Amino acid sequence: MIHLKNLEKKYVDDGETTNALRDVSFEIKKGEFVAIMGPSGSGKSTLLHILSFLDRPTNGEYVFNGKSISELTDKEMAHIRNKEMGFVFQSFNLLSRLSVFENVSMPLMYSLDITIAKRKHLVEKAVASVGLTEKLYAEAGKLSGGQKQRVAIARALVNDPDVIFADEPTGNLDSKSGAQVMEILHDLHEDGHTIILVTHETYTSEFANRLIHIKDGLVESDEPIKKTRKARSEFFK
Repeated sequence: MIHLKNLEKKYVDDGETTNALRDVSFEIKKGEFVAIMGPSGSGKSTLLHILSFLDRPTNGEYVFNGKSISELTDKEMAHIRNKEMGFVFQSFNLLSRLSVFENVSMPLMYSLDITIAKRKHLVEKAVASVGLTEKLYAEAGKLSGGQKQRVAIARALVNDPDVIFADEPTGNLDSKSGAQVMEILHDLHEDGHTIILVTHETYTSEFANRLIHIKDGLVESDEPIKKTRKARSEFFK
C-alpha cells in the first residue's frame, strides 16, 4: 500500500536549512497496524503529514496504492485524501455546534453520486461502530472528550478508507477514554483496516503490531511488537 524510498523533507527559514526527514525508506502493507514514535522534533509529525498527503517530500519517492505523489496534482491529492484516507486527530477537529450526524457526514459532502438515503445509512453504520448510536443527533460540543474522539473515528470510517491515520488520538483523553479509543482502533484493525498511529506513549503504541521509531529525521528502528503486555482491559489502569 505504502512505499517510501530515500524520502527527505527540508525546511528553509532565514537561510537556515532544517532536515526534518533524511533518507527514510520503508513499506507498509494493507492490513498492518503501525505505530510511529519519536521524541519532539524527531520528524514523526512531518512524516505523518507526507504519508497523509498533507505535505510533499523535498526529495525521494512516495508511492501510495500504486500512485507516485510526484505525479499527482494538489487536486488529485485532495481527492485521494477524501476517498482513500481517514483521519483521527488529537484535538478531534469537530464542528462543535453541529450534530454528531452532521460531523460524521462531512467526508461524504463531495460524493455527488451518493443518495441522501445512502449517506444516512453510511453515517448511522459508522456511528454505530463506535457505540454512539444514541448520540447521533446530539450536539458535538456537548459530548465528553472520549465521545468526541469516537465521533472523529466514525468520521474517519464513513468513506471506508484504505488507511486510517491516527495522530496522538489519546493525547487529550483520560486513561479510561483513551483505553476505549484504542480498543476501537484495535477492533478496526482486527476487521482488516490499515492503521497508522503516531504517538509518544509506549503503552498506546503496543496496540500496534509494528513500531517505527524516528529520531533526528532518521528511522532508528523498525520492528514487530512482541505481544507480551497484559490484557488490553488492564492496560490503562
